[in-house]
Amino acid sequence: MDDEKEVTVEYRREGDDRHILALGSKAIPEIKIDYTGIPKDERAGTSQRLLAASALYCFASTLGAALSARNVTIKSLTGRASSEKEKDDYYRTKVSRIQIDIQVDVNDSDLPTLEKCEKFVENGCLITYSIGQGIEVEHTIQKKK
Repeated sequence: MDDEKEVTVEYRREGDDRHILALGSKAIPEIKIDYTGIPKDERAGTSQRLLAASALYCFASTLGAALSARNVTIKSLTGRASSEKEKDDYYRTKVSRIQIDIQVDVNDSDLPTLEKCEKFVENGCLITYSIGQGIEVEHTIQKKK
C-alpha cells in the first residue's frame, strides 16, 4: 500500500526542445519529452496525453489490484483512454472529458468477482476520483537567484 501523503515531481527545461520530469519513482524515474526536429505546430497535446495516461494507468492498476487481492487470475488487462478538449466562456482550453475503456480477460468462474470489482472502481481511482472532485491547484513563480 502506498502511504506517501505527498509526492513531489520536478521539471527541468533544456533549451526550447527538451523537457524532463523527474518523478522520484524507482519504477519510472523520469519522463523525457524531446521535440527536437518536430515542428512547433505538431507539438500540441502532450499535457493532455499525460493526463489521460495518468487516469488510464491509475484506473487499470486499481482494477488489477482489486482483482489480484481477491485471488483472480488476470489473463490480460489492457485499456485505452481518450480525452476531449473544449473552450470555456473565457476561451480557455480545458480537458472536458476522459473516456477510459478497459478489456480484462479472467476465467468465467471469476466473472462475479470482476463485476464486484467493476462496481468498486466505478467510484474512481486516486486520479479519476480527484479529477471528478476538482483538485485545488496553487502556484508560485519566483525569479531564480
